[in-house]
Amino acid sequence: MSEIDSGHFTTSDGVELHYLEAGTGPTLVLLSGWSQSAAQFHKQLDDLSNGFRCLALDYRGHGESAKPDHGYRLSRLAMDVREFVETLDLQNVILLGHSAGCAVIWNYIDLFGEDGLRGLVLCDQMIARIKRSEWSETECRNYGASVGGDEMLEQAAIIGGPEGEAKSAEFLASMFTSAYPESELANVTRDSLKFPRSYAAQLLLSVSYADFRDLLPRITLPTLCIGGKGSHLGPDVMPWIASRIPAGEVTMIDADKGGSHFVFLENPLAFNAAVRVFCESLSH
Repeated sequence: MSEIDSGHFTTSDGVELHYLEAGTGPTLVLLSGWSQSAAQFHKQLDDLSNGFRCLALDYRGHGESAKPDHGYRLSRLAMDVREFVETLDLQNVILLGHSAGCAVIWNYIDLFGEDGLRGLVLCDQMIARIKRSEWSETECRNYGASVGGDEMLEQAAIIGGPEGEAKSAEFLASMFTSAYPESELANVTRDSLKFPRSYAAQLLLSVSYADFRDLLPRITLPTLCIGGKGSHLGPDVMPWIASRIPAGEVTMIDADKGGSHFVFLENPLAFNAAVRVFCESLSH
């Protein structure tokens, strides 16, 4: 286990972002989900730093980063990641995204291409959230499409409203198994609520409107897709995404082994082992 250091850099629009760093070796950049923080990757920073240079970024508004009144959309977060990579002069980067972190990665590739990247790890994210009337039930299950447009707008209004913190805590708790310790869930919730709820609502809309199905066949990088069989997304999403990426592969964690949406926290041993094997394979 390496010592975990903190760092900061300033984006082109003047926002100071915080990141955590540990280890040496091939570069692995960890990108959290909606309203989550870099600190929640502590079990990956502890373990994977033995063999990799691990960097976990706090998006604007999240964790220990500055909280400006602008930029809470996927395209700006992708730009922030791009500037992070360029500022630190990172080369041959493996991007690892959890949940909405995958959407940030897809936006990054859509905007900037794959230059400077070595591989991708995508963990438990829908490819499209809003259901369409022309999609079959099978297509909705494959895409992770689970809400209607009005329902999504109502969710965002609740998150940004006076009950936003309480409803966010309920929403977050529903994504863990009952076996996850209450004390650790409390820590995750407290970290999540560092992101102001009005900004969280803005970002939720951006993530929910996104549809990256057309991008997947154009990804040429080796890509590991990891999912939890007990995730609220269902067991079909990550295998389907992997099947659409030419060099995609999939690892699914059983529901009774911590295979929730937050599998990287509930079963870090299995998650980290899968990531390590995949990342080491890129060196060969």
